[in-house]
Amino acid sequence: MSELSRRGFLGALAVPAMTAAAPGLPPWPDANLSEEEFWASIRQQFTIPAHETFFNTCTLGAMPRAVQDAVIEHFRGSAVTLAHWDYRPENPDWFAGYRPQLELRGKLAALIHADAEEVAVTQNATLGMNFLAHGIDLRPGDEVLSTDQEHPGGRCGWELRAKREGMVWKPLPIGQSPEEIVRAFSAAMTARTRVLAFPHITSALGVVLPVKRLCALARERGALSFVDGAQAVGQVRVDVRDLGCDAYYSSPHKWLLAPAGSGLLYVRRDRLPGLWTTLASSEWDNQKAGAYRLMQYGTGNLSLLKGFEAAVDFHARLGSQRVEQRVMFLAGRLRAGLREIPGAAVYSRLHPELTSATTNWGLRGLNGAQLMDELWNRERIRVRASGPGVRQCCHIYNSPLEVDRVLALARTLATHGVSKSG
Repeated sequence: MSELSRRGFLGALAVPAMTAAAPGLPPWPDANLSEEEFWASIRQQFTIPAHETFFNTCTLGAMPRAVQDAVIEHFRGSAVTLAHWDYRPENPDWFAGYRPQLELRGKLAALIHADAEEVAVTQNATLGMNFLAHGIDLRPGDEVLSTDQEHPGGRCGWELRAKREGMVWKPLPIGQSPEEIVRAFSAAMTARTRVLAFPHITSALGVVLPVKRLCALARERGALSFVDGAQAVGQVRVDVRDLGCDAYYSSPHKWLLAPAGSGLLYVRRDRLPGLWTTLASSEWDNQKAGAYRLMQYGTGNLSLLKGFEAAVDFHARLGSQRVEQRVMFLAGRLRAGLREIPGAAVYSRLHPELTSATTNWGLRGLNGAQLMDELWNRERIRVRASGPGVRQCCHIYNSPLEVDRVLALARTLATHGVSKSG
């Protein structure tokens, strides 16, 4: 490859560093700003219109401009310079799927306190769950204990194996306190229990499970612990070493604000050899490759991985602790305000150890779809209908003022109801 070609090759695919703003990218807020000034400045990093409020991060997070730019610039660059691709291992690829993506895996590992070889890059939590559900050896009659609030991406792999092979999947109700939850799992375990598979934070109600205690219970009884972290990574601090889980998977396109189709799967080093690969390509049986074996599912979009990496960088610059404190502050403000509104009901758990940045709530006389539509039609506030109420997820692009607007409209609806004119 000529020097000119090499410069074009590398330059077209370069992703802007987080420390240097791309053209048009809002500047990073000054460290001397007050707390609210800081977060107001961070809001400028997002392209949600100022007159719209987004509270549906549980489904899909809003990508910061830095993430959008990383995807778009790499995508365009690779399209322009496709002929420069020479397959040489020392040069970049134009697509993902055939290299271990060590830099991204290293950043993800640092985020969840693991080692890079224990982390695989996937497309979402559903893929991670299926790699675990179909990767372990189970016999007919072996049991997997879960909760009755699993997202389909956290349960359907187990349901499939139960129907096809005769293993037993047992969903358990989630109690009102950490002690109730642990007791329910402990009481349900038998000599045939092989896995405890449960969410870190539930999808519909935003319940934070006592993950560390459940992992310890599994370990004491000789079972594995698999944790669905789809709603946790990017919302709360995650330390898989401290949690003591055997595996952990997530969808960072939610709270970590990565592009849709971003996922991670952590498998503890000593558990990797006992896990079969569900999908197989060239490295499927390379036991020296660590979790890279679990990334063998063919051609992927490298531009999305560049955006994924930019999202990890964006979050790291803010800091997991600061993000967690902010989103919990906003959610606490929402729940406190709802308690003062006659006719309002909070369906999420209220025990302080079980609360998250997600609140499922409703109003007497309105079903979830009606309440969702009223919030949007009147104030351009986006929540998601969920059961009898709505699911509202507070993230860093939200503000106390936006929470207060929700509460003000809830008071109006609780007092006056919905007019026939809508």
